[in-house]
Amino acid sequence: MFEIFLFINPTGIYCYDIEKKINDTIERLHIDARFQFVPITNMKIVKDDIIRRRKSEQKTSGVSYYTLAANQALEIYHAIKLSNGNKKARQFLFELQKKMNIDNSCFSIELVKEILEGLSLNFESIISLSKTDYVQSSIKLDQKLADDYQIQKTPTTIIFNEDDDSGVLLEGIVSQATLDTLLTPSLKKTEAVSSNLNDFFTNNNLRLI
Repeated sequence: MFEIFLFINPTGIYCYDIEKKINDTIERLHIDARFQFVPITNMKIVKDDIIRRRKSEQKTSGVSYYTLAANQALEIYHAIKLSNGNKKARQFLFELQKKMNIDNSCFSIELVKEILEGLSLNFESIISLSKTDYVQSSIKLDQKLADDYQIQKTPTTIIFNEDDDSGVLLEGIVSQATLDTLLTPSLKKTEAVSSNLNDFFTNNNLRLI
């Protein structure tokens, strides 16, 4: 059994790719896994995302636009999570990031409404709930989890293997080869780990936890 925590910027450019990659890997390897999104945002995370967008030759807006988009997406995610569960909340973020980062749509309340209605969620009730203290408390719980693991960047992936009581933390983009090795059941991956673990550490983005 694997437990996977994915700390993401709710509107980040790289987050859609890693979310899809992990989901596809879990399905392809037919592994037993619990997969949890932990969306977080702050000024550093927003500024890092803008730099990445510029490197990817995307047309960018100002810091205030991305800050507002990330904060509103975060509140809406938690409103959905509280009212409709984790699965619907993950679907919302996945669709939002696809629209923004693949289809090049701009974040707007109209885009949010389109996505919520596509997921058969009530737009008015979700937006109303997103402004409550319940949502702020939920956001603070996720931020505490990020603080506990000293998360500095998004995306950051934490993978716990409950079969051998091990865990790794990877910052940034994770290669398919790395995911395949880390998510291969323990009895089948001994040789792969021994041959590749040193390569993971030389990437300077992995630590044991």
